[in-house]
Amino acid sequence: MYKKILVPLDFSPCSYNALEYAMWFAQKNHSKIVLLHAYHIPIPVAEMEVYIDVNRVADFEKDTAAKIEELMQTYPKLNNLLESTHTRAAFAIEAIRKQVEDSDCDLVIMGTHGATNTFDEVVGSNTLHTIKQCEVPVLAIPAHYKASEIQNILFAFDYQPLESRDDLAPLVAFTQAHGARLHIVHITDRLDRLHENEISEAKILEQHIKGIEHQYHMMEAEHIEDGLMEYIKTHQIEVIAVMPRKHNVWEKLFKSSISKQLIHHSNIPILAFHH
Repeated sequence: MYKKILVPLDFSPCSYNALEYAMWFAQKNHSKIVLLHAYHIPIPVAEMEVYIDVNRVADFEKDTAAKIEELMQTYPKLNNLLESTHTRAAFAIEAIRKQVEDSDCDLVIMGTHGATNTFDEVVGSNTLHTIKQCEVPVLAIPAHYKASEIQNILFAFDYQPLESRDDLAPLVAFTQAHGARLHIVHITDRLDRLHENEISEAKILEQHIKGIEHQYHMMEAEHIEDGLMEYIKTHQIEVIAVMPRKHNVWEKLFKSSISKQLIHHSNIPILAFHH
């Protein structure tokens, strides 16, 4: 897995930072990089006609080509890692999903836009929508985060049923690629209310992650984000792994506002993958 990485670029410092991380990741995993720039041209709407200015499209594509050429000069190592570059006139999430399919990518690495008080703003609307809708894993890189060796990965697990071993394949591959330790963390408001089905799911999970160095932690906290923040601070976590699915903790966090304190203290990459 992770042999072909899609990196969306909007030519912002944030996306350049994500590209630098992707280059480090690609070198480590012998992967290839596919670059994508998506742009959207507002279409004038009148009662009589709807049209797209062809000259304006050509200008966008010419400008993009020039920026890509400048990018290759800025990052000479990219020449050996790059498989292809693409420009699409589409909304970002539509372009990303189509390029993932067309280029057979198995990972998207893209930037986030800093810390505020809502998860949508932290991840950035495009990144958030990509996490929700993209079929392949998404690695979201904070704006000022620099690549470093990954030794500890936090997997926030809700102990809800897994359909098969394949559900965890993206996490297993990522953990093995870095030789990292997996911290399986479950936050509850009452440790004494751990149900039998949760214990059963823990036993099933154990079978899925054989061969990976791992440890379990069940923590009591009134608010899930507070428990995660505390664990991240005390265990030198480099990546948070989440599996957004209906009715689980991460779907709730994606939809709601969470504390500014959590965001600032967990300013590390997020690996999001779907079952």
